[in-house]
Amino acid sequence: MNTVQAVLDQKGKTVVSVKPNDTLAQALLKLTQHKIGAVLALDENGGIAGILSERDIIRHLTGKIEYKTTIPVSEVMTKCVTYVKPHQSLDDCLQLMTQGRFRHLPVVENEKVVGIVSIGDVVKATLENRAFQIGQLEYYIANTY
Repeated sequence: MNTVQAVLDQKGKTVVSVKPNDTLAQALLKLTQHKIGAVLALDENGGIAGILSERDIIRHLTGKIEYKTTIPVSEVMTKCVTYVKPHQSLDDCLQLMTQGRFRHLPVVENEKVVGIVSIGDVVKATLENRAFQIGQLEYYIANTY
């Protein structure tokens, strides 16, 4: 299980999303209801307009005495979104997440969103893969001599 597709096959392809003109309050409700750290902002064609993470919200609210949750998601979201394709490796994901300092990667195929992976998903799958490889090597060594 070393590709994005393998992770999606295991965790599912459900993507929680908002529209760019939805309010911050609507986005916060979805984050809370689904117990997730980010939602994709999808345009009317299902394309990625942006991503709204907990960090985006905190950055927007920091230093403000009063804030409104009626502002549109489009004012707070990250608009330049990095994404991966299903065939890409988990190492690719880890490298992108580390370089970009973000924790969520949309998965796009044929210009449509087909899922989203988090740093937790990628680390879990990577550890499972490494444990499997170690088990195989131990079996090989034990049965060779």
